[in-house]
Amino acid sequence: MDTEREVPGGASINWGAVKGVGILLMVLGAVAILVPALASWGVTIFIGWILIFGSVFLFASAFSYRRGSSLLVGIIWAVLALAAGLYLLIDPGQGTKTLTLILMIYFLVSGVFKIAVAVAGRGEPGIGWLAVNGVLSVIIGLIILADMPDAADWAIGLLVGIDFIFAGWGLISLGMAGRELEGRG
Repeated sequence: MDTEREVPGGASINWGAVKGVGILLMVLGAVAILVPALASWGVTIFIGWILIFGSVFLFASAFSYRRGSSLLVGIIWAVLALAAGLYLLIDPGQGTKTLTLILMIYFLVSGVFKIAVAVAGRGEPGIGWLAVNGVLSVIIGLIILADMPDAADWAIGLLVGIDFIFAGWGLISLGMAGRELEGRG
């Protein structure tokens, strides 16, 4: 049976490849969960390189600004991105601690805001799920806070691993559903 399907716009989807990517993500997610410190370092190094490459583009784009103050702000932004990227690459251990601290703050602040929005919107359909999401975000933030600075050894890797497993499961499900629909069509 052909595993490709034409979609609007002339593109096609290979459902077997979608499932294959899903399986790969689940395997990578499992590895990240089993070895979270290694995954945390990997994510830190990856973000460091992204910042360094991004700084090059930011620096180049700074010269497209017409005003001197915009040019200066663009150059400062590029230098900050470069410095942050180098910091993460030169000392990934410390960089992982910094990223974990930022992640903890993100979970706590976003959780509080989600709860506030849910309280303000009570009575709206589905708003309870936003409140649940907010409470879970606060709990994750507090768990990381309770284990700081040791949380740097597991937090990023564990959360990326969980995300990869859910993303992989979603792609596998999508691939299976697509193939099933193809069989009917």
